[in-house]
Amino acid sequence: MSQQAHRPAPPTTDETPDAPAPVVAETFLPLAVLLEEVKSPGVLRSDIDALIAALGRAPPPDESLRERADLLLGLMARENPVGDYVGKGGRKVRHAAKDALLSLGYPYALELPPELLEPQAPVTTSDEVPSPGPGPGGVIITLLSVLCQTLFCVLGQLLSGYFGKDFRGQVLSPFVLAGLIIWVSTLSSFFGHSLGNRTLQRGGSVGLWLQFVFWAVASLFVLSSENPLAFVFLPWHLTLGAALSMRPVPEAEEPLAPKLPTPTP
Repeated sequence: MSQQAHRPAPPTTDETPDAPAPVVAETFLPLAVLLEEVKSPGVLRSDIDALIAALGRAPPPDESLRERADLLLGLMARENPVGDYVGKGGRKVRHAAKDALLSLGYPYALELPPELLEPQAPVTTSDEVPSPGPGPGGVIITLLSVLCQTLFCVLGQLLSGYFGKDFRGQVLSPFVLAGLIIWVSTLSSFFGHSLGNRTLQRGGSVGLWLQFVFWAVASLFVLSSENPLAFVFLPWHLTLGAALSMRPVPEAEEPLAPKLPTPTP
């Protein structure tokens, strides 16, 4: 009796392998909605960055190119204040709208206003922006101020006879103490700007302004004296220039990240 081989029947189940979930394309807020947020009274830097980013994206398939071109032309109008808003990197909304209109091609690119046909100045990066500070002129004025005041302190020490007193009297003389304050505040400003330390900058700035106030008051007394022209030789102008030049650097604004719309599932 012959044996017949039997093959196992395939399983009869309704289960099917899990199909991969469809990839949902990331969607963004419409350009008109972003424009309304920028026009609102409480506009934020992130709203401007989001609008500029949206202008750089291609219009969706269901949007009319004619409507997009009209919106871009409105942003480029000189009477529209939104065009002057500046986003991250120093880029204006008007310039972003110009590039967006050109990307639409013919015939919309021909509607570009003539005043915007000039090439846009390149946006300088953070590495190209000169660091704020006193500059060479401010450093020279500050050095002249401290040297001139030191000379006045030495002359005052000589004329007052403090050099003839004991060592303690010489060290504690008002002219030596004044010279110490002058040099400490000046060096504090110099090191503060060199090291980027705002605490040293603020402390030195306070000392420099006190120097100007002292010499300004002294000049007023000289003006009321019998020789009013002597106020020209007082270093009030040098101390004023030093105080203005060595002002603390304003705190750098941290760049705000663009507000990205949440993708719809």
